[in-house]
Amino acid sequence: MTRIFLSGASGNVGRTIVRTIVGKEGFQLVGGWCLEAGSDLGTIAGIGELGIKASNDLRAALAESKPDLVIDFSATPVMAENMSVYLDFGLNAVIGTTGLTEDDLAPFKAAVAAKGLRWAVIPNYGLGITLVTDFIKKARAYYPFVSITDRHTNEMANAPSGTAAALAAAAAGDDAGEVKSRESYPGVLGAKICGVPVLAERLPWPGPYSGHTISLARKDEIITIEVQDYTSEIYMDGVFMTAEKIASLPPGSFVRSLGEIF
Repeated sequence: MTRIFLSGASGNVGRTIVRTIVGKEGFQLVGGWCLEAGSDLGTIAGIGELGIKASNDLRAALAESKPDLVIDFSATPVMAENMSVYLDFGLNAVIGTTGLTEDDLAPFKAAVAAKGLRWAVIPNYGLGITLVTDFIKKARAYYPFVSITDRHTNEMANAPSGTAAALAAAAAGDDAGEVKSRESYPGVLGAKICGVPVLAERLPWPGPYSGHTISLARKDEIITIEVQDYTSEIYMDGVFMTAEKIASLPPGSFVRSLGEIF
């Protein structure tokens, strides 16, 4: 039985994880961290009391609950501090973050390797995005033109999403199609991430909507792929697949994509 501590327990993904873990064989929820200190995690998730109270003191809650693994889907501004705590406790971690760059993560990657821990720090645990990313890596050699549109609600904390940045990294290549248009207004052609133009759109779509459109093109041919996610349920397969396999990874592993898991 793997003892799980959940950070960001009151967010959309956090509440879904609580509802999922209750019926998940091989896992036991032992604690959670969020702003709603003292509230029952089951009540927060809308499934009735579980007898496990949320805490807003991360160190104290970890010391009391003694988890085997932490799952963190909290907000980007607190993620770096949380990860430092997990290092201090010597914990393996499954982390969902959309706003940290490779430079931000570099010191944590080094520390995980030094301590022999196993972390998955993945911007998107959806199966669809993972399969599309694999296709982009294969197709990119033949399609020099690439553009990505990143759509989230207006409540999204950062732009672009970590998913859009990861897609851009997957589409990076030396052979880039030449766009002769020059911007009359700065940024109108999108921000360049790994040389790939990315446009972020933020509108009040209902629920925890996210959408990504990837266009690849060569002369006389355009491929357009659209992935739209409407609930946090779609991440559960990826999250728990990672949680199940992470302990068997080599010590010092720092996984950055779900494709490395399945």
